Amino acid sequence: MTDYIGELMDYLSSHQADPVTYLILLFLFCIAAAIILPIPIEIALIWNPSLFFPIKALTMGLGKGTGAIAVFLIGAKVERVVRRFEKWGWFKWLLVKSEAFVRRFGMFALYILMSIPGMVDTIPLYLFSIFNQEGKLIRLRDFALLNVLAGVNRAMLIFAILEIFGISLW
Repeated sequence: MTDYIGELMDYLSSHQADPVTYLILLFLFCIAAAIILPIPIEIALIWNPSLFFPIKALTMGLGKGTGAIAVFLIGAKVERVVRRFEKWGWFKWLLVKSEAFVRRFGMFALYILMSIPGMVDTIPLYLFSIFNQEGKLIRLRDFALLNVLAGVNRAMLIFAILEIFGISLW
């Protein structure tokens, strides 16, 4: 799996010369990272310094928001299947704790988690979508918008951290 992820990242970095292709690939990678790839895609923000950073941040946010829509729809369909495994004691305990976390902290917790640089998106997104009770806790529109904003926020946090350490992305 590590080799496959490395190849994907090499593929993205090899398209730095064409900004449009790079942004399209960044967008697609962000969607894939939300749905299935257990990787933090933020490294792609550092590559291609010729691109205006806020455009990369917005592209990342839009990709994460689009991927979140897919995860939201998948999670709504998977909830019943996941509930079948409640017969296992440890799994039921995990489900109860996870659902309590989602109910208690809701959108605020999801926003904070999705704003953390380096956080793998896949697990929190599925957790919040599965325990969303078919869109009753968080609506699809809010789920998507929250992920767009958190993706942009995450990118800008990375920008700020790098600037603090004297690494300029301008």
